[in-house]
Amino acid sequence: MAKNIFLASTGPKSGKSVVCLGLIDALRGIVSNVGYFKPIGQKYRKGEDFDKESIMIKEVFCIEDELSDINPVSLKELRNCVAKDDNETFFREVQDSYKKVEKGKDIVVIDGTDYLGTMSAFELDINADLANNLNAGVILVEDGYGKSLNEIYSDVLTGKESFEEQYCEFLGVVVNKVEVERYAEIDEGLRIQLQKRNVEYFGTVPYDSILPRPRLYDIVRSLDAEMLFGHEHLSNIAVETIIASMGFGNALKYLHDGTLIITGGDRDEILLGCIVSLISPTCPNISGIVLTGGLLPNRSIMDLIGSLSDLPLPIFSVKGNTIKTANRVDALSVHVSSDDKQKIDIAKDLVCRNVDYEKINDKLNLVKVKKRTPEMFKYELIERARLIKRRIVLPEGNEERILKAAEWVRARGIADLVLLGKRDEILKKATLLGVKLDSGISIEDPTMSEKFDDYVNTFYELRKHKNYTIDMALDRMQDAIYYGTMMIYSGDVDGLVSGAVNTTQHTIRPAFEIIKTKPGIVNASSVFLMCLKERVLVYGDCAIIPKPNAEQLADIAISSSDTAKDFNINPVVAMLSYSTGKSGRGPEVEKVREATEIARRKRPDLIIEGPIQYDAAVDPDVARIKLPDSSVAGKASVLIFPDLNTGNNTYKAVQRSAGAVAIGPVLQGLKKPVNDLSRGCRVEDIVYTVAITAIQAQST
Repeated sequence: MAKNIFLASTGPKSGKSVVCLGLIDALRGIVSNVGYFKPIGQKYRKGEDFDKESIMIKEVFCIEDELSDINPVSLKELRNCVAKDDNETFFREVQDSYKKVEKGKDIVVIDGTDYLGTMSAFELDINADLANNLNAGVILVEDGYGKSLNEIYSDVLTGKESFEEQYCEFLGVVVNKVEVERYAEIDEGLRIQLQKRNVEYFGTVPYDSILPRPRLYDIVRSLDAEMLFGHEHLSNIAVETIIASMGFGNALKYLHDGTLIITGGDRDEILLGCIVSLISPTCPNISGIVLTGGLLPNRSIMDLIGSLSDLPLPIFSVKGNTIKTANRVDALSVHVSSDDKQKIDIAKDLVCRNVDYEKINDKLNLVKVKKRTPEMFKYELIERARLIKRRIVLPEGNEERILKAAEWVRARGIADLVLLGKRDEILKKATLLGVKLDSGISIEDPTMSEKFDDYVNTFYELRKHKNYTIDMALDRMQDAIYYGTMMIYSGDVDGLVSGAVNTTQHTIRPAFEIIKTKPGIVNASSVFLMCLKERVLVYGDCAIIPKPNAEQLADIAISSSDTAKDFNINPVVAMLSYSTGKSGRGPEVEKVREATEIARRKRPDLIIEGPIQYDAAVDPDVARIKLPDSSVAGKASVLIFPDLNTGNNTYKAVQRSAGAVAIGPVLQGLKKPVNDLSRGCRVEDIVYTVAITAIQAQST
């Protein structure tokens, strides 16, 4: 049985790199160490040292192997070996590098040739030999763009037969780049026809118009252009290119989201019209403007544009004429680089949603390891959130990171979302960012909602014992976080995520007033899910209660244990202190000892020990010396810190020093999930916090 996967195509431009990116990403959620190997690197420009795809994948997945090992032989070097009839040298170099790459790997994804050189006629034979020599089963990536069902079917059978004639183990096929409007027909037809021929069908990936199109950064570099405005927005993608040679009023009907406009540098009305169009939420969001002929607008117009703060429209100048510039842009060879986050996310998502990885795993019979790397844990979070989809409200609806995360959440099917804020403002901001807010994302303006009055009255009834008036309730419901929390209380959503802009106090106070804590839990608290290299630990409390007393500390331990179970972590609880067992005395040690006893009385099912020092809690060797008979020492998965100062500093120290991924803070103890973000959070942090909130909502 094959140990590795060999990704092969039978022609150029199959989009194999997209499938490769998604496949590695998915496999890292199944096994802990996935290798990447591209034995024959294909350079596209003179002076390039390594294959661009190899560089991108190494950087995206932080692969430690040297590029010279990942990419040992160039197409030119192979051509020389073939001309000299010296295949032995070629295969020796490949094998020497492969042995370095495979060391310590659970599986290696081997990337076949791209059929871009003059040796295309021989490449299938070369790929077959490589697959056989590297103990890899072949997954064929078939280009389906513009092909009929019968043409795709015929090409797949021909490819399968060609590899099997070379005695390769053929695992199955992924069909790529099928137009969205034909997707259902092709997918269903292939399932039926390939099943009849006993060909394993892993799925069809739809065509995405953004992936083959260049970023403005690539265009500026290729054209040696002079940047005039919008330097911060060069990640915009030129989905299409048009030459604007008519008046702007007529040109407007040809514009779409992502259009790159190429026009003469003296066409002031085109330039100003494009800038004015940014104001309207109904106008398309163009990606940029190229001014040709080396001409620039007059000084007063340049000054006017320069006075506009944060213009989200790159404008640059080139010396060439309009037609020549348009042709150069259209002919630009596009490669996804590691800093192209939007395309990488699109590629991962396309393959994640459309390729059956479990079927691939069944063919390879991979053994899922017991240890949990950060990648594996994050993969589990997404899959579990998708299993029972929940509805999550995001009160900071017009914040840039929230909007980008919302698109990612929707695309991966993690949750249905409600964005709070003024509809026109959110849609305009999304358009400027190139974010699609379609099915699965709704927008609600609290003050315009038909439920607003009901929420006001409900909140008043909940808080009137605290001397709240109806006017105070009215004022609270105009606050998006209070409104979102009332949505949870009323059952209109299942959870809330906030904090990208607002403080922790602002995020969680409405939850304390409206949702309240679970029965038996007096105090809400928080944990961080600490993803270490080979396991996941739960740290609490690192964000909410500054100086917990013994009762509060017991609540933190109980809630943290339940949170661990929610995320498939077996809770073995260590109540941390500067003393282990009976070796020390003092008020802080006694507090931890008392908290441990309270937690045991409240929850006799808990496996808990305290007081215990961190090293004795997690290190089996230290545990054997300090607490040899303990059921917790050396095995702790839930670590409870004696105060916020200790917990917060420890999680940050471990995060930075050990390279751990810290997910959180995750709030716990509430009847319904509300989670807080750091104001410095990344888009990825928001996505995983939404996934965590959705999982918590599944059990409430």
